[in-house]
Formats: sequence, structure tokens, C-alpha cells
Amino acid sequence: MKPIDENAPAHRRRPQSPVQTILFLAAILGLAWFAAMPATLGAADPWRFMLVVVISVVAVATWGVFTTKERNQLVGQAEEERDLFFSLSLDIFGMLDATGHFQRLNPALVNTLGLKPENIEGMALIDIVHADDRNIVRQGLNSLAGGQAAQFEVRCRCGDGSYRWLSWNATPLPKESRVYVVAHDVTDRKISEDALRSESAFRKAMEDSVLTGLRAVDMKGRIIYVNRAFCELVGYDMGDLIGREPPFPYWADANDEKAPQWIEPERSGQTPAEGIELRIRRHDGKLRYVRMHVSPLVNADGIQTGWMTAMADITEQHRTSNDLQAANERITAVLEGLDAAVYVADAATSTLLYSNRAYEAQMRLAGDTGHLGVPQPEWGDYPVDPRRLLAHDVPRELFDGELQHPQTGQWFHLRERALRWVDGRIVRLGVATDISTMKRAEELTREQEERLAQTSRLITMGEMASTLAHELNQPLSAISNYSMGCVNRLKSGNFRPEDLLGAMEKASAQAVRAGNIVRHIRDFVRKSEPRQCLVRIEQIIEDAIGIAGIEAKRLGAHIIVSIPADLPPVMADRIMIEQVLMNLIKNGAEAMHEKPIHERRIDITAEIHEDLVQINVSDFGTGINPLIVDHLFSPFFTTKKDGMGMGLNICRSIIEFHKGRLWVDPNPTGGSIFRFTLPQETSLESDITQ
Repeated sequence: MKPIDENAPAHRRRPQSPVQTILFLAAILGLAWFAAMPATLGAADPWRFMLVVVISVVAVATWGVFTTKERNQLVGQAEEERDLFFSLSLDIFGMLDATGHFQRLNPALVNTLGLKPENIEGMALIDIVHADDRNIVRQGLNSLAGGQAAQFEVRCRCGDGSYRWLSWNATPLPKESRVYVVAHDVTDRKISEDALRSESAFRKAMEDSVLTGLRAVDMKGRIIYVNRAFCELVGYDMGDLIGREPPFPYWADANDEKAPQWIEPERSGQTPAEGIELRIRRHDGKLRYVRMHVSPLVNADGIQTGWMTAMADITEQHRTSNDLQAANERITAVLEGLDAAVYVADAATSTLLYSNRAYEAQMRLAGDTGHLGVPQPEWGDYPVDPRRLLAHDVPRELFDGELQHPQTGQWFHLRERALRWVDGRIVRLGVATDISTMKRAEELTREQEERLAQTSRLITMGEMASTLAHELNQPLSAISNYSMGCVNRLKSGNFRPEDLLGAMEKASAQAVRAGNIVRHIRDFVRKSEPRQCLVRIEQIIEDAIGIAGIEAKRLGAHIIVSIPADLPPVMADRIMIEQVLMNLIKNGAEAMHEKPIHERRIDITAEIHEDLVQINVSDFGTGINPLIVDHLFSPFFTTKKDGMGMGLNICRSIIEFHKGRLWVDPNPTGGSIFRFTLPQETSLESDITQ
């Protein structure tokens, strides 16, 4: 056991007995008196001295016995108190040797780590410490080896394998080569610190991640807090701002028109709910626009301690707003300057949301107060009903066509598109262009082309008059001969009815032939409105050859037709297409006048290309100079000495009227191939010309 400390506090020592003290003092005084008495016995003085010495020794021995007993009692009491404190303490008390191995531990080890002291004695402290914290223990042991106390907090393994945080205080006793340690469980404190640290880090991360500049001032207006975004916004470091009082360095110059607006909000802490828009001057001198909000700063006791300011950089937003405003002004100026009527109407209700000046002028012209400034399509004219469009259905085209105003008679080309309006609703954006003048010009052009085509047909008939007269003379002469023969037989009385019947049938056939020629010529040259219907290509070619073949035969050319039997019908004006074929056949026959008779051949073929029927008219003449191909279809351009240069131009106009195309390619074997296309119209219901 460790000896009791003589310097222990008084309350730790038991007080001496008063009787013992009195007896001890009486003995000392008696001895002193006996020694001081005059010598009366003579020779007995040595014996008296020896008696005094013996009595003194006995008194001292008696005092020593009593003192030793009292000390033993105090030591026992101290050991009992120490053992009780050692056993009942909630902290871990222990003793380590110089190498850091446990020699003794109190029972608190069970309650703290769930380990029994007898199971851990002899183990090293570092063996129960978390691997990540062992370097800390090694550093503490090094300090202890140098005779210095050590304090460290490490994670120690519990009996169930978990870890708890313990704060160790170690004091070395170099003379005894022992270390006394005390360990206190700080797990709850560590958890609280980690939670607080995590929350602080989370709040700091939030403050650093927000783009809004935050600043706090006390009731005197002195800056007590700024976040990173605020520093970046104004261009000053945190140290340059904390503790500053108004005027602040980021305020704009006093001469700036916006600067006076800073003073009242900064000092009163009052701003509208939507904030105020201001300009700041950064540390680098650049001006930026900000929106500032100010709110009271209240502590946990509900007492206002200052003001919190939030500033958001709206420079880009301000610039974008200005750009949008300028763009809107430009777009409005453009729309107002257009001759086309532009309007925006609600797709569901047809409520007019926007209209330009041209649209309003058209409404005044129409004299209509409703949404009828320009003609509107019927609901059935739309591919989808605009009133039932949803957000994912737009943008999309709604209508593209020509409409006539029911009141003014004007023609408009109207295009409508469905899109989302600025407020999110679905609208119809319409652009209506007045095409009345173009319509009248087209009608006039059509009438002129019709008259020109008729004139061209008359000229063609005039050029073919002699040939037609010769062609008609043959059936008429045959009719006359057959008729006169029948008359002579009848007059002679010598005839058989079957002979007369055969002659009359032949005369009738010739009459039909002549009538067909006359009928075709009459249909070909008469003035009539274009009349499109479903016709067969083979029938058009046959009728065209019926007339043009006469001229081709006169020029020594023979025509070969090769077309598929399953060609679909086309929607066309039969007479117009016949005119095109007759013109191309006549041109082809004339182009081969220098060729030998047996080489003068015109091939007519037809083929299908997707939804088009293509007709090819090939000749084997001298061909066309590539330098003049681009001008071949121009008005009044001709390669003939007596030509007017209108035939091919009229032919192209006719084909384009039928939504087709006419062009020329060189014939690989010599000559030219004129090609034109006509669209198929197999889905239309109409009578097919036989």
C-alpha cells in the first residue's frame, strides 16, 4: 500500500485525544520538575537521573505507540475511501506500465466498454484503440516516456465490436515506472460535436452555394456578416467589409442617380416586398445592377439585433430585359410596317389578342366589329381542331391556303400556325396577305393564254389547212363515187341489193371518217373554258395523232406509239393536252426534213414515276444546240424562219397549269426528246373520257 501523505489536508487526519495530550504534557512537566529539584540525596543523584531518563523513554515510547496506532487507522480509512472511489467511479481508472500495457483497471470498464478488467489486464492500450487513432496513442506514449503527462481522445473497441470515444489523461511516475490513467466517456459529446460540425458544414455549404449575396448589420448599421456570394458580388474581401459602417465602399458614387436610394433602405431596413433595384460599384469600378431585400434580424429571444440584406445580381437579367424590350420594339415596328395583316387569336375562344396596323385597317374596310378582318377557314378546313389542341401539340401548322372575303370580295393568302402565347395559352398566329391584285393578274393572264392558245390552234389549223383539205377530199370523193355507182346501178335496173348494200356501207364509213375529222378540228379550234376531267393518256394520244398524224404523214414521218396498258388516268383538259402533243409531233416531224424518209420516225412513250405520268415524244432529227436550250421555252424565241416563237411557251404554260413540268433532253441516237409530266388523279370521282 502507498504510505499516507503527511501533508494531506487536515480534514483527512483524525484529531488527537485530549486525555493523551494532557498525560503526555504532565509527564514532561513532571520530569522537568524532578530534574530541577535541588539535590538532597547526595549519592542518589545518578539514580535519579537514570530514573528520569527511563521515565522519559517510557513516555516517548508510549507516545510513539499511540501515534503509530492513530496513523494506521488513518491509512486504513484512506485506503478504504480510495478503494470505494476506485470501485464506484463512472470514469475508468487504471495503471499502465512503461510499455503501455494495463496492470490494473476499475470496474467502470464494464459499464463503459462492456469489457471485464481481468480480461484486459496485460493487454496494451493500443490494442483496443481504433486503427485510425493508434498514431495518436503512440504520440501520447512517447510523451509519457519523456516524463510528460499526456491527454488524448481516441475511439476504443467495446465488447460487442462497436467503438466509443474516450478522453484519456495519463500521468507518469518515472521512479515507479508506472503510469496512472483516467478515461472519461465523451461519445455523446463527440456525437453532438459531429452533428454540430455537420450542421455547420451544411449551413456553410448552403451559404457558399447560393448565388444571392447575404449581409447582416447590427442596429448601428455596422456589417457583422457577409457570405461568399456577397463578397464576389461587390468585389471586396470579407475582411474589408466586416466592421464597416455606412457609407459602404460598394455604394455608387454620390453623383450617380441611383446612389441616394441606398441611404434610406440601408439605414431604415425597409424595402418593398418585391425589393428595390439598385446599382453597385464593384471594387474594380464596374457598375452592376442588383435587387435588394431587407428584413429584420431577430435572435432566439425574439429581440431584433440588426438587419439581414439579400442582394441578387440582375445585371444579365436587366440587360436581357432591355434587349427583349428593344427586340419587341423592333418586332413591333416590323409587324406594324408590314402590308400583310397579322393577328393572334385564342385557339379555344377565337378572342383577338394582337393585331397589327394592316389588320386593323382591313377590319375598318370590312366594316365588321367581330373577328372577321380577314376571311377565316371553316373548322373543317383544319387538319386538327385548334380548339382541342394541347401543350404538347404545338407548335404546328394549321392552315395554308387562299380565301376570299365574303363582304369585300378580296382574296387573301392565309397562313395560320398554332403556338404557345406569352401567358402559356394556345393561340393561332395568322398572316394574311392580300392577293386580290395577283388573282386579277392571274385571271387576266389565264384569259390571255387561253386566247393565245386558241390563236395558236387556229394558226396550226391554218398551216395544216391544205393537208386537212386533202385528207377530207379522200372520204368525200369516196362517198361521191360510191353514191354515183349506186345511182347508176339503180338507173340501169341491173343490180343486186347486196352490191348496193356494200357500197352504201363503205360510203357511210367514209362519211363517219370525214365527220370525225371535222368534229376533232372543230373541238380543237373552238373557244372554250378549260375543263379538267379524268382522261386516259392513250385516248389523248390517239386523238392527237388523228389530226397531227396527217401533217406528219405529209412530212414523211411515221409515228410509233408504245405505252403500257395499265396507265392510270390523269386529271386534265383533253383539248389542251392534245394541243401540246400536236405541237410536239409537228415540231418533231419538221426537225427531220433533212433525214432520209425511212429514218423519219417519231416515238411516243409513257411511263409512271411515283405519282406522276410521264409522256416522252422523241424525234431523230438534227437535235437542239445546247446554247439555246435555256431559251427554248421563252416567248417569241424560235429557230424557224417563219415561226412566231409561241408554240413551246404555250405548251409549257399548259403543262404548268396542270401542275406538271415540260423539258427537253438530247436523244442519245440523235435528235431530241421532249418530256412532260401530269399528276395522277386516281382518287377523284369523275367520268372517264372514252
